[in-house]
Amino acid sequence: MSYYAQLSPQHLDVLKEIGNIGTGNGATALSMMTGKKVEIKVPSVSVIEFSRIPLFFKDPEKVTVGIQLGFHEELNGKLLLLFDSEPGRRLLELLIGFVNEDLTTMDEMQRSVFSEIGNIVCGSYLVSLTQFTNLFVNSEVPQITVDMVSGIVAESCLEYAEEEDHTILIETNFQIEGQQNVEAFLFLILKPESVKKLLESLGM
Repeated sequence: MSYYAQLSPQHLDVLKEIGNIGTGNGATALSMMTGKKVEIKVPSVSVIEFSRIPLFFKDPEKVTVGIQLGFHEELNGKLLLLFDSEPGRRLLELLIGFVNEDLTTMDEMQRSVFSEIGNIVCGSYLVSLTQFTNLFVNSEVPQITVDMVSGIVAESCLEYAEEEDHTILIETNFQIEGQQNVEAFLFLILKPESVKKLLESLGM
């Protein structure tokens, strides 16, 4: 039986609250980057199969950007932040004033902006998670992948798929002053033994 199946609605509520605390800290950092008021909300948290990830995107066949932040020690896994193609372009344009129509032709500066977004959002969630659970982790440098959603998912989840085919989906909504909301999807992908540790640390 998958450890993910043991995550109750109460567990998911706690993970949602951890998300709201963590992304709140990330919003402060993004506000400083943009000079605009930024709020990041987590409307829902759920457990889904890897194969269902592309179904959450309006344009799963379009090229988009995935930002991975790996971590290890007492928890082993990664956070994967994904934007649908158009919201991802809007966010990049807001931050630096321009964006390539074709995301595969992004220059180093544009890629570094996405890397910093991932560092802020994923890093803030990870800090909040470890503070709540008292579990120690070391995080890695964010990795950027530009591909269709299915390609990004395959690359990100392949090393976990033999042991586990589920992940925790943390829906994320960027509310930026004077701008249309930007939706994103944050996935917490854990090794099975780390899901067990997470369950134990949540203590419910």
